[in-house]
Amino acid sequence: MPFWFWILLWVALCAVALLFVIFLGWRIFRAFMATLAEFEQAAAKFQPPPAAGPDAPDTGIEAFVPAVFLDPGQARADFTEGKDRRRQARRDRRVARRAARGQRQSLSDIGLT
Repeated sequence: MPFWFWILLWVALCAVALLFVIFLGWRIFRAFMATLAEFEQAAAKFQPPPAAGPDAPDTGIEAFVPAVFLDPGQARADFTEGKDRRRQARRDRRVARRAARGQRQSLSDIGLT
């Protein structure tokens, strides 16, 4: 085979390899940008609500403060209060559900014991 064939063959192989590397780089870049877009959407969900001004409506939702930054006693009190609030909400739903179905109520649920 003539020497120019080998030069042409290696140039073609290098060009194809370079195009393949560029194609892979482009796919990785697009995947990275899609990941960043999803990360921004997820981060937007965790942003605290805007500070309530004097004319802002009160939504009744308190700003989230991570428990790491709270006093341990305050964190425990918040946990206990939330647990009691959730337990009472479950009890209220159970009483309403049983009343709607005409079922008997537990004495502890209606507060007689």
